[in-house]
Amino acid sequence: MAKKQRNKNMIDRPLSFADNVNTVYGIIQSPLGQGQFVADCSDSIKRIAKVRGKDYKRVWIQPNDIVLLSLREGNNERADIELKYMQKEIKILKDNGYIEDSFTNTEGDNIKIDFDRI
Repeated sequence: MAKKQRNKNMIDRPLSFADNVNTVYGIIQSPLGQGQFVADCSDSIKRIAKVRGKDYKRVWIQPNDIVLLSLREGNNERADIELKYMQKEIKILKDNGYIEDSFTNTEGDNIKIDFDRI
């Protein structure tokens, strides 16, 4: 029987940063299907982001994930998802000032429900 491999994807990988010309940081808002997502970018533009072919069935992307987006030439409304950041990488990005705390906080996290009124 084969030995179960745990935390295979937790290997320390080199951290990729966004340059201000061709890549931006994005936060996934909602899935559109076929590996496409609506993403709010760090330059305050909403874009349709598509998962690269090699990551299509390997990387599980969900809403509120932080990703690195590669902008397409000639079309500013579309981008390709280059990389999904893990939690410890997001902490490094915040600590070094690459992304702001307000960028990762969403409105949905602060919803208050008054259960006494229900």
